[in-house]
Amino acid sequence: MAAIPTRLHLLLAALLVAPTLAAAQPRGFGGVVAPPPAYARYVVDAAETAAEEAYDYIVVGGGTAGCPLAATLAGPGGGRVLVLERGGAPAEFPPLATAGGFVRTLAMADPAPESDAPAQTFASEDGVPNVRARVLGGATSINAGFYSRAHPDWFRSHGEGGEAMNWDMKLVNSSYEWVERELAFQPVVRGWQAAVRAGLLEANVTPWNGFTMDHVSGTKVGATTFDSSGRRWSAADLLAFARPGRLRVAIRATVTRIIMSPIEPVARRGRSPQPAVAASGVVYQDRLLQQHHALLRPGGEVILSAGSLGSPQLLLLSGIGPANDLTSLGIPVFADVPDVGKHMFDNPRNGISIIPSIPIDHSLIQVVGIPSANGNESYLEAASYIVPLAPILRRGGPFSPSSPLYVTVVTIMEKVPGPLSEGSLWLTSSNPLESPAVRFNYLSRREDLARCVTGMRRVAKVLESTTMDVFRSAMGSLSQDSRRREFRIVGAALPVDWRTNDTALGDFCQQTVATLWHYHGGCVAGSVVDRDFRVFRVRALRVVDGSTFRETPGTNPQATIMMMGRYIGQKMIDERHSRRQVRTSTDSSSNA
Repeated sequence: MAAIPTRLHLLLAALLVAPTLAAAQPRGFGGVVAPPPAYARYVVDAAETAAEEAYDYIVVGGGTAGCPLAATLAGPGGGRVLVLERGGAPAEFPPLATAGGFVRTLAMADPAPESDAPAQTFASEDGVPNVRARVLGGATSINAGFYSRAHPDWFRSHGEGGEAMNWDMKLVNSSYEWVERELAFQPVVRGWQAAVRAGLLEANVTPWNGFTMDHVSGTKVGATTFDSSGRRWSAADLLAFARPGRLRVAIRATVTRIIMSPIEPVARRGRSPQPAVAASGVVYQDRLLQQHHALLRPGGEVILSAGSLGSPQLLLLSGIGPANDLTSLGIPVFADVPDVGKHMFDNPRNGISIIPSIPIDHSLIQVVGIPSANGNESYLEAASYIVPLAPILRRGGPFSPSSPLYVTVVTIMEKVPGPLSEGSLWLTSSNPLESPAVRFNYLSRREDLARCVTGMRRVAKVLESTTMDVFRSAMGSLSQDSRRREFRIVGAALPVDWRTNDTALGDFCQQTVATLWHYHGGCVAGSVVDRDFRVFRVRALRVVDGSTFRETPGTNPQATIMMMGRYIGQKMIDERHSRRQVRTSTDSSSNA
């Protein structure tokens, strides 16, 4: 394998920050203006909302979990629901609409908290660049669209210390199906994805499982959230299932704190007293910096679905977390919950990127390799991109400023499952507009590093397969027929002795580690929330999103996080119905 010249490597490294990638795309398909999405009738700018209103449920975060949760709570048997989303609507950002806009969306990412960009960049204290969604639909509006259910064992181990969460698997499966009927599609596999499929099988990642949304060992094609026309469907589209008149979705609404109210603790025989504080609403800020109060009706709840950075941050800002840390920042302590912000995880990604010798279509993740049924080996995935270089990179070169210059890059990567390595999140100030600091401690556990070593060996074996020969380029100065053929590698190449040298391959893993944007934790079930996702020591407050996960639920978490929103919504409606029955029974008894 030959690394490409440093100058070209630098050009390619700049792709994700090239300003031309953010150019607007057509608003519809074939030049036709796209109709407004079905959920648009529920959406309003936060600046147009009242200074104070009351709801049965307040969902903070209109993302992967928040949208299906809100749609369910505003459906049959539910109540009046407010969703507060800090970003805008997907329709405001045309590149989000298609798979071809994936790289453009990343290029639009902006670290500034006041930015309107649909994605916000941040860097962990490890020095690894990362991105968080800032748009209705959350990560499902900006990601690569791969859809696959959780590893079956995940439901038995989800929770701190392996504590069982008592998942109702019948409801889990029906919740997956509810999501899949709306936004899961079978992709057409060709080009790079077809080559990787053949390469995985040749590298003995078997059996071949065809198309399936289940997590099964071997090689498979998963579902995608891009339909046959190339249009993206996101969690925001699930909002259309809400009943008219029950749902309001306020965009550009930044929640600054949860309103906490003291309550009288109730002692129970043989058990700890009930919480002495309860959530009674939230304070949020609109784009004009005006403050609004959303309050709970009797029996209502606040649900945080702001993601693995946003949910623990908001708990801490509201006085729920490690008491000493909060006191040092001058934040009044309402509930001492020491593990808020602890147990932060991000699945390491390592891979090899190549400039292929033949034209390749753009493709996002469709084919995955799952080498081990027990989840102890890295998952293998692949993608291909056709990306333009920015005009600024062509100054002084042979290209005119208006001439398009494109380069094709294909990549095959491994994702460490779990992981076991963990870090933490903490506030650097009490300003709600500032992002929290986070450290993931990538590959700090030897088990994770060993998985990366094994995973990169499998990547190398896929690249060695006969299927991949066509992507090699002729190298050297001899005639075309006699020149050796090698891969033109973008960035670091594998060590030459990758087959036998674990140390060298481990160094490669540590030096090239990146994110697959699957970070999770911070409000882990069993340490911050209970099996019903209620926050310990606080009444009327839950966290429902990936921040409650201790490990990744499989190759990609979005299917399970959307399922989770629907699942918990159904559970909460059942609880609401039970409370009504108790009140009716009590009223009947008192009137007898």
